[in-house]
Amino acid sequence: MRLQLDRLNELETQIHQTLSDISQERPSMTITEAAEATGVSPSKISKFVKKIGFSGYKEYFRFLTGKELVKKKKLNSEFARIQDFMENFDAETVSYLAEQIKTHDKIILFGYGPTSICMEYFGYKLTYIIDKNVIQATQSSMIPSLLTENSLLLVFTVAGKFAQFDHLFEEAKRHRTKALLIIEEFNASLNLDQQEIIYLTKSHQDEQLNSHEKTRTVLMMFIEEVIRELSKQKG
Repeated sequence: MRLQLDRLNELETQIHQTLSDISQERPSMTITEAAEATGVSPSKISKFVKKIGFSGYKEYFRFLTGKELVKKKKLNSEFARIQDFMENFDAETVSYLAEQIKTHDKIILFGYGPTSICMEYFGYKLTYIIDKNVIQATQSSMIPSLLTENSLLLVFTVAGKFAQFDHLFEEAKRHRTKALLIIEEFNASLNLDQQEIIYLTKSHQDEQLNSHEKTRTVLMMFIEEVIRELSKQKG
């Protein structure tokens, strides 16, 4: 699921802000009530939520209230979680990211902790299949000096709960750099309203695990698919 809040026009931004504010006090609201609260029609609400990446209004309102987008399935193992990811795999997201990589001159990769190892691998493979300047930023402080107008900043994370990304995206915006946040697990608490976010799953790993204890299996599977797509296009 690709969340695209940066695509909103002025009216849609106002709708989103109004419903965001209301959702803090109301745990539930029908699409008709949402339309009345924002002064638009229910069909406008429906089109608006689909434009930014949700399957429908109910999923959007669950996002606003910080609930999981789907009811948590009882998964007996990491294999079952991966199977769920594969069964709901979004090939369009792979094609989209591959196209973004192809159309930018410089690719900047970043991830905190163990995710940085995934970025090292991703960068290594990219240098063999694309004729681009691929850079892995090993520290967030490196990123501002690397940003240029036709560069692409890709920030990968498992859950986005243990690090702040706002300053990175503010720097990207200031340099007119395209920036994407790729998250394995859905996280409604992120405050990145004007940024583009790609969620790889709607499920979560064990909430008791610390960030360094979580697997990067889904991230690596997604990376492999992007590499495969780029290799296919090259051939």
